[in-house]
Amino acid sequence: MSWLEFVPPLLMAAAVMFGPGFALGFAAGARRFTLWAVAPAITVAFLSVLAIVYGRLGIEWAPLPIAAALVVVSVPVGVAGQLVRRRAARLPRTEPPVSIWTFVSLAIAAVIIGTQLVIGLGAPDRISQTFDAFFHLNGVRYILDTGSASSFDIQGLVLPEGAHAFYPAGWHAVTSLVAATGIGTIPVSVNAVSVVVAALVWPSGCLLLMRSLLPRSLSATLAVGVMAAAFPAFPLMMLTFGVLYPYALALALLPGALAFAFSLGQERAWRSRGIVFRSILLAVILVGIAFAQPAAAFAWAAMVLPLVIWRAIPAIRSVPGRRQAVWWVLLGLGLVAFAAVWIWFGRIGANSPWPTYTNPLWALVESVFQGFDGAIPSVVAGSLALLGVIDLIRRREKLWFVATWAVTVVLFVVAAAGPSWKLRAWVVGVFYRDPPRLSSLLVIAAVPMAVFGALFLWRLVQRFALPRLRLVPSSRGARSLGAGGLVVLVLATQLSPAMGAQLAWTARTYTDAEDAPILSGSERALIERIPEHVAEDAVIAGNPWTGAAFAYALTGRRMLNPHFNSYVFPEAAIINEHLNDALDDPAVCEAVRSAGVTHVLDFGSYFQDSGETGIRIDGATPYRGLRHLEEAGVAEEVDREGDAVLYRITACD
Repeated sequence: MSWLEFVPPLLMAAAVMFGPGFALGFAAGARRFTLWAVAPAITVAFLSVLAIVYGRLGIEWAPLPIAAALVVVSVPVGVAGQLVRRRAARLPRTEPPVSIWTFVSLAIAAVIIGTQLVIGLGAPDRISQTFDAFFHLNGVRYILDTGSASSFDIQGLVLPEGAHAFYPAGWHAVTSLVAATGIGTIPVSVNAVSVVVAALVWPSGCLLLMRSLLPRSLSATLAVGVMAAAFPAFPLMMLTFGVLYPYALALALLPGALAFAFSLGQERAWRSRGIVFRSILLAVILVGIAFAQPAAAFAWAAMVLPLVIWRAIPAIRSVPGRRQAVWWVLLGLGLVAFAAVWIWFGRIGANSPWPTYTNPLWALVESVFQGFDGAIPSVVAGSLALLGVIDLIRRREKLWFVATWAVTVVLFVVAAAGPSWKLRAWVVGVFYRDPPRLSSLLVIAAVPMAVFGALFLWRLVQRFALPRLRLVPSSRGARSLGAGGLVVLVLATQLSPAMGAQLAWTARTYTDAEDAPILSGSERALIERIPEHVAEDAVIAGNPWTGAAFAYALTGRRMLNPHFNSYVFPEAAIINEHLNDALDDPAVCEAVRSAGVTHVLDFGSYFQDSGETGIRIDGATPYRGLRHLEEAGVAEEVDREGDAVLYRITACD
């Protein structure tokens, strides 16, 4: 597939990501750039909740029923929004004006990040060569097959029939809707959503966040577009490691939620127009983030906590008499409750395999320069962020935001170098004790901090360089100098060794070469011919670790093992371990007939997670019965592409 052919799916993904949220946000009363920036979070919240409702009612997850629900929901949202706006009509507006430079900055980020992804993906229909990709791509196919994108139903992909478990399926709801339009295959739809999330959703949120910190700074507006694309750890790494599509979506939405919290939490916001409306909108954004990946909602709370404390302490001190003691107690109880919920929810990471890999001091250095686990450090971007921290401390300005940045640093250091298992479980269990996730979280605060650093350098230029050049700050020459500085910043960050290394890693992750980590080009070619040989109601066996599990996403044919943690078929174990003994063990054929298995994909036993986790996995022994079938006389070859073979089971005819 060419990149030109990718344009229609990309436009459809943008329409799905922004359209519903834009309609609902406009009906509620959001306007201008705020409406654009928060539309994706509203979309994710709307689609996630609607998917649960439709799942319970048995309504198919398809474009027309979703469009009908959007029209119906827009009416009460519009009425409620009108009532809220009337109550606040006489209060002054505080939202900064939107200039053409805001969209220029967005375009800068979109072009740079889009270029990164074109280089990294290689082609728009490539598949991520990572273990998590099995669940995400097959999950989209499962939604299309079952007609339900409910967070209570998607685990049916891997659970026995009738079993249910909650899994936040916000990303899957969005991506399946793109795929349901028929505009592209599942891999194309997945990559289209990835590009939209990285190149549009993420920089839009960064711009909104920067506007909450420096509302009317043209220099900050332009700089944030460059810095949003400057850190390899996000968004590029989260579309490489894992692959963590839902977490990448949640982090891309996070700056918008922080922007609302920061604007509400700063003193001027409490006297502004629409505080109730903004609070409601913030709640909706957080719902969207939670349905994408709940850990990001906890990250939001941790990053907002410094501002809450910064506002609470002087407010409590101003309370007269004994009531002050009551408020101190309430603040303490609130912090204890927050910590308790944080630790309780962190139990989800109790069994995660991620170990520490360095000492606290070096982890601190890595947190500043984004050099996760020996990766090449982002010297330019990291130095600007550090300079921003120093400048804010020096000027004693927005110290609460310095604390917000420090929160992300502490979380990363604990994950990468925490001295005890229990401490890591308590502090970063909610992130599965996974350093790469927290390396990406660092970028959320590092981007605006790097903008502060860039502004500090620009002030030095204005103070020392412009007078020597006989230029005034508002002159054409000064503006040209500033534009040149942005170009230099783009080149310094995009041509850095750190970005080059990340792009190379991403390219390895999305390769379709014959030595691909999981699914080679030959194996995929064979999978795409499966409909010529296998009936629609048949089931195919195959070792999921080797990439055979992707056959479900690519063809719609059911797999005995759609995931390596699959419990759909009770007969799976005996087939996986003993199919090549079918001539000697009657129980094997009983299991084959019961499960409806007719064919086997044999991709050998080689596999390697391109996520470079370093975890050793025995993916061969549990599926040893699926090898050497023709030699055992239990199956015949139907099709072949290189070393990849499709067999038909003959022993159980």
